[in-house]
Amino acid sequence: MKMKDTTIIQISDIHLTPAGKKPSFNQQLDPYDKLDLVFADVKKFKKKPELIALTGDLIHEGKTDDYVYLRKFLREKEQELGAPIFVLLGNHDRTKAFYEGFMEQKPKSKYYYKVSINGKDNYFLDTTFGDIEQGYLDKEQLDWLSENLKKEPERPALIFMHHPIAGTSLKHMRFSVLQNGSKLLQICKKGNVKGFFSGHIHFPTTYLTEGILNGVADSTAYHIDCREKHQHYVRDASSYNVITLSDKNEIGIENRYLYWGQKIIKKIDIEQTDFIDLKPLL
Repeated sequence: MKMKDTTIIQISDIHLTPAGKKPSFNQQLDPYDKLDLVFADVKKFKKKPELIALTGDLIHEGKTDDYVYLRKFLREKEQELGAPIFVLLGNHDRTKAFYEGFMEQKPKSKYYYKVSINGKDNYFLDTTFGDIEQGYLDKEQLDWLSENLKKEPERPALIFMHHPIAGTSLKHMRFSVLQNGSKLLQICKKGNVKGFFSGHIHFPTTYLTEGILNGVADSTAYHIDCREKHQHYVRDASSYNVITLSDKNEIGIENRYLYWGQKIIKKIDIEQTDFIDLKPLL
């Protein structure tokens, strides 16, 4: 059976402000307003996307009521756009509050699942590791992914997660990305994984790891300039990615900027940039 082209909207690191708090990282514009810019732009597309993926850092350290409001907000956008919206968690999300407010369920330790659309499997993984900045995939998720990929090894698969795998354009960011990405890459050899789509680092980049495309989205809330090894610069910005997967399994990524602030609103000092040792925490 011939598969249709698939269009996916990836929105990442929206960092919505909890009730009664100030916007994170000295944002000058309200992050809800910047997210509205994105949805308004998506609405202009003649072809509706098959799905919209929000790849983590939904609420910046929010509480249950904040996730209740987010659920209502996103359900309204689903109706408005006629496309399903799927979310996953980032390091600034709070799992317990998310489950209670967004899912209306008893909290679990991790939030991950699979959605199949247009003959393609979309895996949404949970790379959070407590409340620390770095990402990590636990054995339970890796085993789950392995079993699912082995069931249909020829079926095209896309993997969405918050933390990116280390790559050539992230040489200064290894301290912050997925710390056990090599294990994930090993498991992906059992299936037909076409791409990894992530966020977290607040700047857009694409690169290959073992022949698999990595598409990293910028944030709808603020951009971080990480070109200098030991000091990063933050500015207000808003963008998102449009992912197209053709019926020949060719992938294209368009990064769309809707707002770019000229002023540096925060500076971040970085001490060491290499991978961290998670063994004491494990």
